[in-house]
Amino acid sequence: MVNGLENSRRPTIQDVITQEGEVTKFRQANTITRYIISTPSRFVGEIETESFLISSAHENMRIERYTPNPSDPGYRQYFELSIETPEDSGQTVVIPDYSHLAENFCVALSVLFGKRFDSHGLSSQHSRAYMPSNQFKGELYNKALATNSQNLRSDFSVELNLSNFYRISDIVHSYPEEQVKIQSAFLYAGKFYLDAVRVMEDSPEVAFLNLVTACEILASQMNYQQDDLLDDQAKQLLETITKGLPDGVKVARQVKKRMAGISEKFCKFILEHIDESFFSVTESKEPESSLTSDNFRSRLKSAYCIRSTYVHAGQFMENWFSVNYLKQNEEVISGNPVIEDKDMKRHVKKSPTILGMERIVRYVLIQYLIKNKMIEQW
Repeated sequence: MVNGLENSRRPTIQDVITQEGEVTKFRQANTITRYIISTPSRFVGEIETESFLISSAHENMRIERYTPNPSDPGYRQYFELSIETPEDSGQTVVIPDYSHLAENFCVALSVLFGKRFDSHGLSSQHSRAYMPSNQFKGELYNKALATNSQNLRSDFSVELNLSNFYRISDIVHSYPEEQVKIQSAFLYAGKFYLDAVRVMEDSPEVAFLNLVTACEILASQMNYQQDDLLDDQAKQLLETITKGLPDGVKVARQVKKRMAGISEKFCKFILEHIDESFFSVTESKEPESSLTSDNFRSRLKSAYCIRSTYVHAGQFMENWFSVNYLKQNEEVISGNPVIEDKDMKRHVKKSPTILGMERIVRYVLIQYLIKNKMIEQW
């Protein structure tokens, strides 16, 4: 018994020494793995199913010197995630590690609500205690960003209540073999989206690359024909080459292969998952800085060109992508960037900002699940 309770007694040697592997009342949760996760946003409610429980991890008011308000830059809300995992038989030398499951939950939560979620790691597994990470302690967050704020997102708006996790929670479970590929692609792409949300304040160039990569991953699942990747202007150009050169058919075939590359696949995939509902709302406080359907494809092409220039030439105009300059949640740049390189200047001006790209990628991720009948439309 714990000291101070009634009927307490001094422990005997039999109480202290137990045989290895013996299950006592303190070691009965051998099939439950627990984690600590958190978010800079503010949520209510909880959710419990047969497989998992997400509930609030309350502050200890007796020892905390100061508890930030949800609007404070240092605010962070914590939850305990409990998942049912296979029982440890104790017959193997290597201890099974289920720490990745918490990251999958963070991906699903982040995409659904459009908020940042972080995993602090294991707190308990197979009755073994673990030290959760405190790496986010003391961090400050820009609460004007949609991913950190208490505001609902403009697209696929969901009340910040954990009970709404039911809309997407199936994605963290096992799927039939024919759907595993879709599930894996989503979680893999979603991880790049979540990583972008996590680092966009400190490393905008890395965040921008991660957002582009998230859509590249999903686009790679599509088996597009070469002709499907060409717009009308490109098709007219190829027709002119075919008719205007002696060996025009051969030349047009070679040009088509080069034109129908990764960037075209990237653009086509996004365009297939963006509809008019996306353009009917905005999170920008200035209408002229909002994404519109006009020239949207060319904006996507510019975003991919920036990505390619960074990867292949090591050039990136991070000052023009920093969220600290986007005071009005601008989704596109309305002014003229001061950049010497004319091509890069053109791409930066036309490309969505990092906030615009974040909104695009979240929309595409949700649409990808809806189109593949992994979640319901709402």
